[in-house]
Amino acid sequence: MKTKRPITLLVLAIALLLMGVAFIAKRAVPAQTTSQAQTLSDWAHGSAGTLKVMVNYPTELLTNQKNTITLTYEADPTLQQNLTYGYVFDAEFDANGSVITPQKRVLMPLESGRHSYSWEVVPFAKSEINGIIQLSLGDSNLSGAYAISPQVTFDIPFEIRQSNGLSPNASFIVGLVMLGLALLFLLIFILLNKKFLGANG
Repeated sequence: MKTKRPITLLVLAIALLLMGVAFIAKRAVPAQTTSQAQTLSDWAHGSAGTLKVMVNYPTELLTNQKNTITLTYEADPTLQQNLTYGYVFDAEFDANGSVITPQKRVLMPLESGRHSYSWEVVPFAKSEINGIIQLSLGDSNLSGAYAISPQVTFDIPFEIRQSNGLSPNASFIVGLVMLGLALLFLLIFILLNKKFLGANG
């Protein structure tokens, strides 16, 4: 029985070493992101101004994790001069096979400067899912009681990647702990192996 214990420790050390490297690799290989951009014309008050919008999103969604989709928008100089008339930016994000927070649709009073809004999506589908963002620019009377009438639409295909459920930082820490345990078990194996060889010498 004593001769088997050092071998068991060696196998355990190798297993922890491989698992630790896998957990650390998750942080070393961040998810790729991409973006799309469009402009919305002023249909509310008929000025020549436009609203510039850009959506930034990961090309892959990690399961069991919150993945962030960010919408950035800014009125051009002409539209900014007319903001006193009152505008509401209507944005809605939806994706099949997923849970979206804090809410799918948001109505935001348009203000001067650059602003952003983010959704978090957690996929439960096993394969790819399709996301869609619909945007519209209305006057101050725009209400969420009616379905959005989109001026522009972003079609966003997502690939699904399986995740261990940990954030990159947490995964990195777990990986370091596993590597530490692997080195500890390897050291114990070496000491026990020397003791075993000495006893049989």
